[in-house]
Amino acid sequence: MTYGYPEQWKRHLTTGEAIAAEIRLGIIKGDIQAETLLTENQIAKQFNVSRSPVRDAFKLLQTDQLIHLERMGAQVLRFGEQEKRELYDLRLMLESFAFSRLRSQDTQPIAKEMKKQLEMMKVAVQFEDAESFTKHDFEFHEAMILASDHQYLRTFWNHLKPVMESLILLSMRRRMLEDPNDFERIHRNHNVFVDAVENKNAETLRQAFHLNFDDVGKDIEGFWLR
Repeated sequence: MTYGYPEQWKRHLTTGEAIAAEIRLGIIKGDIQAETLLTENQIAKQFNVSRSPVRDAFKLLQTDQLIHLERMGAQVLRFGEQEKRELYDLRLMLESFAFSRLRSQDTQPIAKEMKKQLEMMKVAVQFEDAESFTKHDFEFHEAMILASDHQYLRTFWNHLKPVMESLILLSMRRRMLEDPNDFERIHRNHNVFVDAVENKNAETLRQAFHLNFDDVGKDIEGFWLR
């Protein structure tokens, strides 16, 4: 099993984006510790590239708030449990708002897309493919965001996406190794999301949020959009 950033995901990335993806995954996984100093020369040598794409990578990682650019290089910032919870809080706020905009729409096409992604997630589990599972899980949740037809909502979602993607990938890799039976629960919980969208039921969506995110987002009720 591959433990770095998936090679197939790099195909449509620039060199700088691919370097940022590898470093991002290392920081979130904990392989690159907080307060570590990364230099352009060091990273350029590690990835066998010039310093220009490394500078591009550093800018992306600073946008993610994973590093702080300094005169001598880039210092890695802390990414621990608090940062994870805050990130999930923002994600839940965005999904909740997206759902609130769907109530005036025909949600059947959205539910159909979510069902399709869920079936692909099940296939990925059968083949122990954490990378494919992560991709389809993200597209499952993104269906609501895209259907909301809200420019700034999409902008904020895309801003969170690189770090969220790495978090989910690491979680799914670990789960497939340590607790593969838990995916049955995950599939059931995602069905609750589909039911909520299909029936435009806010209470069902609230239940889905609790089922999926109580372990990381303790303040679900606090930002629920009624």
